[in-house]
Amino acid sequence: MRCKPLVAVLLGLLMVGVTAGSAMAMSVQKEPIKPQNNIGLGSVVMTRLDSGSGAIISKHRQYIGTGAGYAWYYKVKHNGDGYLDVSVFKWIPLGGYTTAVIMPDMTTGSFYGYKFKLDSINTHSVLGHRFKIVVAEYSEWISIGGWWTLDVKFNAGYGRHGIVTIGFTSWPWFSEFLGAIGVTGAIKEGGKQLLKFISTGSANALSSAIALLLSGANIDALIFEEV
Repeated sequence: MRCKPLVAVLLGLLMVGVTAGSAMAMSVQKEPIKPQNNIGLGSVVMTRLDSGSGAIISKHRQYIGTGAGYAWYYKVKHNGDGYLDVSVFKWIPLGGYTTAVIMPDMTTGSFYGYKFKLDSINTHSVLGHRFKIVVAEYSEWISIGGWWTLDVKFNAGYGRHGIVTIGFTSWPWFSEFLGAIGVTGAIKEGGKQLLKFISTGSANALSSAIALLLSGANIDALIFEEV
């Protein structure tokens, strides 16, 4: 009977050792898994172009610059039909999550969303740049993410263009962003660089826009060239 306390102590030490060993061996995922082509600090959004009619001629990864990483570069057929695909890799709480795509003034078609619904598509003109802002928001109470697609025609014009996707939870932040790019207020330098990227696909302009306007935001970007 006297040996029971000793046995209990030994078993306790063994259990502590097993627990500690398991904890050391287990990798802890502290953040959502990020898409491979993320741009921006902590990005959880991914944007891509695709086509069911062969409008995508080629694509490759292109280095944008320090702080921006890599972006997909597409070569597409002018006036070809394709679609924009936006995916969100994020635990979405009750507060919801919204995505906004800033893209050239292209013809858009049908929208389809998985756990996302279309909020608005608006066309704007600022300093000679014509562009669209597509806003889609989370449509359910809670989830680990979702995606949406939008049919597009590659008729922004021959040459290079850019598309930027932003994910956010704060509408006041987005209101400030709209002001900074000249939609609702006086345009700022970061907004000028962002619109330059949308119109010309300039990697330098994108890097400047990230540094001046989108630092720390959940964003993704791509470049496409109509030929």
